[in-house]
Formats: sequence, structure tokens, C-alpha cells
Amino acid sequence: MKKILMLLAVLGATCAQAQVCEGGLYLNPQVIRGEGTSQTESALKGMIDFVRPTGLSVLPVLNIKETQDVLTAVKKPSPPCWIYGNPVVGLASGYRPVAVNTDPIQAAVLIVADLGTVRDGKPVELKSLPPDQQAKVLAKLKTTTCFGVKSGVTTALVKASGLCGPIVEVLPQQGLGQSYLPTKAAFHWQVERWAGLITRLQTAQGSTMKGHVGSDERMHLAQLVVVPAPQPSWGYGIYVHPGVPADIVKKVNSRFVSLTTADPLLLRALDLGAKFEFSSLDDAAVQAMRKLLGTGS
Repeated sequence: MKKILMLLAVLGATCAQAQVCEGGLYLNPQVIRGEGTSQTESALKGMIDFVRPTGLSVLPVLNIKETQDVLTAVKKPSPPCWIYGNPVVGLASGYRPVAVNTDPIQAAVLIVADLGTVRDGKPVELKSLPPDQQAKVLAKLKTTTCFGVKSGVTTALVKASGLCGPIVEVLPQQGLGQSYLPTKAAFHWQVERWAGLITRLQTAQGSTMKGHVGSDERMHLAQLVVVPAPQPSWGYGIYVHPGVPADIVKKVNSRFVSLTTADPLLLRALDLGAKFEFSSLDDAAVQAMRKLLGTGS
């Protein structure tokens, strides 16, 4: 009898959830990177398999590419029960962040700058330049066109900081994700015109223009400068519809907070590196992140 009552309670919670929401939205990291169909489908399956034991609805789970996908979905008669993605898409939903990876994401602009003498040279850090050169770089960057992934957290951080001039946001798709940004910058660059690409700091630090094709072959002699955004954001996380029962929300939090996997497929599906830590956040932290990303209160 006790088992039957417990089953009825679970079914009741599931039914109540189904009345207010269904399925989830997934900002698939493999789509953002521009991977092919097999990689994106593998990540989607990994995400569903990880979430299913919490009791959250997993039918349907849809890959999304930008904030507008979220804004459209949450206005439907049966909105998604949850969203897994970066804070840009997560906070746009108005849903509660139940667990986010607090290992910080540090954004940066990789500037394809003036002609130098070394072909496909390694980038230099802004802080390594003399103060007067730092000031000149920052001043010119404010008039420089930069390229970033649409609804990407690095793009939002750089845009809110005012580092760049115009920012061209590239919509990710299979085969054309973050890896397409250097090509966009290379074709924009001219001897008298800088270009910037927005990415994570670690990626910018390890980048060169080797292998990329631009409108001017001399682009391979351009000096590269890394300019970090002033502040980092937290990483991917799960945001849950307010109508989801409290017991399921608790299971969701526990599922992510207790995660200690080293499975490379799951790590890629959740957009995690070797180091990560999921935590819940208070209202003050959420409002601070909204302000940092320039999304208001």
C-alpha cells in the first residue's frame, strides 16, 4: 500500500507538471561550436538521459540557437518546463536558476590589428603592452567591428562592457559556429581596418590566424592582441518553470550539484571542462548577473 501511495504521489506531481509545461529547451554546446549532426544529436541524447531521472518532462526537448527561441517558447500555451543553457538564454526566460556551473567564463576580444613582421604570430596580452599603447589599443577597439556568436555569453559580456564598436552577431548552425568567427574577422580585416572576434579568454590566448583565409593575404602578418572583458559570468545551468513541483526541483538541484563525472560525452553535452561546480544562486546573484550582461532587472 505504501508503494502504491508513493507511486500515486509521483504520478500526481507529473500530471500537475504536465498541466503547466512540457519538455525542455537546450542551448546545445555542439550547435554553438558548429559541430555536425552526429555530435549535436549525441549531446542532445546525453542531456535528456541526464535530466530524465529527476522527473522533469523530457518530451519534447528542442535545440535552440538564440534568445528569441526562448522568448517565443515561454509564451506558448504549454511552455517548456526547463531550459539548459548559458545565463543569456536562461535569464531571458524569467525561470528560476536551479543549478548553474559557477566555474567562471572569462570573455575576451582577439584583435586582428596592425601589420607586423611575424607570420601567424601568437597573440600578446593587452596588459603586457606599455600604458600608452594599451590606451591606444582600447581607444581604437571602441571603433572596431567585432564578431561574436548571437546570444553567446561572451558576446553579451563584451557588448555590455562597451569594449568594441559595432558588434556583428553570427547565428550558430551546424558547420558554422564559433569556429567561423576567425573567418569573419579575417575577411573584414584590412591594413587600415582592424577586426575583432569575441571568444573565451583561453581560446583567444591560444589562437593564431594560421589556416584562415581572408580578403587580404597580409592578414597573416597582422599583430594579434587579447583584450579581456572586465568581469566573468557563470557558465551553463538549468532554469526551471515556476509550475514544476518542489520535489522535482529539489531532485534537479541534487542531480547537478552532486555531479562528479569525468565522462567526456556528458561533459561536452553539459558544456563543462575538467573543472566545474554546480550551485544554486540567491536573488542578489541573479540580479547582479542581469546587470553584468546588460539585460536589466
